[in-house]
Amino acid sequence: LFPAPPPAGVAAAPAAHAEKGRASDGKWARRYEAFTDDDFKGFETTSTGLQYKIVEEGYGVKPTTGQKIKAHYAGYLENGAKFDASYDRGSPLAFEVGVGRVIKGWDEALLDMKVGEKRMLKIPSNLGYGSPRAGGGRPPPP
Repeated sequence: LFPAPPPAGVAAAPAAHAEKGRASDGKWARRYEAFTDDDFKGFETTSTGLQYKIVEEGYGVKPTTGQKIKAHYAGYLENGAKFDASYDRGSPLAFEVGVGRVIKGWDEALLDMKVGEKRMLKIPSNLGYGSPRAGGGRPPPP
């Protein structure tokens, strides 16, 4: 999620082998209504303010800085409106993690995730796209 006004949500699963070799259809990340405080119960908070909840444990090792990974994601505003999703395109986003190719909140979260792990993230604006008012409140496309 990218909190701000308007905040957003991002669910992400790194690596090419999500669900132990099977491609994910993204059903686990679908959202049809606004987020509430209850949706964020049980989230961990890092020292940077990134909040996350592990939805499904991964396996294997975590990626290293500069390693190329593939991550499926769905991004939502706090009102439940989807702004982007790799699941809709049927293809995960491929990039080098930890080197600024994506927003800071993603780099931080993905470097801490194992292959196939699924997390729900709530990303503060300083780890997302910046000022809550930047871009009229909509994140830019990846």
